[in-house]
Amino acid sequence: MIEKLEVSLINENVHNFKRGEFGVERIEIDEEKGLIEIIYAPKEDGTKKVIIPLQNIEKVDYTERVEKEHSEMKK
Repeated sequence: MIEKLEVSLINENVHNFKRGEFGVERIEIDEEKGLIEIIYAPKEDGTKKVIIPLQNIEKVDYTERVEKEHSEMKK
């Protein structure tokens, strides 16, 4: 699961997203569709999503949470 994402676009804009901050619920990278999706927590008027095409991105830095496997947790 991606915790934190920094996206540098080809037009030199930089955007930062962090799970739990400003209502960000999930950050997903869909390489098949060529998109990065930022999904916000639902509000009264609906759910907000930010979609960034990978073709507009110059650089991406992200931090991913490492989840231990069940076998390691049982030891």
